[in-house]
Amino acid sequence: MSLKTIPAILTLVLVFTVSTTHAQKNNAAAEGRDALNRMTKELGLSDAQRSKVETILNTEKKKVEAVFNEERKKLQSIQEETRSSLKTVLTPEQMQKLENKMRQESSKNTNQKK
Repeated sequence: MSLKTIPAILTLVLVFTVSTTHAQKNNAAAEGRDALNRMTKELGLSDAQRSKVETILNTEKKKVEAVFNEERKKLQSIQEETRSSLKTVLTPEQMQKLENKMRQESSKNTNQKK
């Protein structure tokens, strides 16, 4: 793998982690309410059914969040392993340049998504 592709890979991992977390926090509650409202209307749910469906969806949400959190931890671990490996090859100056470049790319990608 060339040294030019490593920053791109690290940036993608970091951006994926950040954007996933950001999207989950901002949209989860609104999307959950919207989904429940649509189901209530489209399926003609009674109040009792709506309450039970809401409980089921909340349980599912917690399970999905747990999976995302576990995957995020794995991605962060991989990123740290890669960074440690790079530190054994790159000079401190090169490592600093790489980290600066990764921060710039992450910032640029975050700004583009807004």
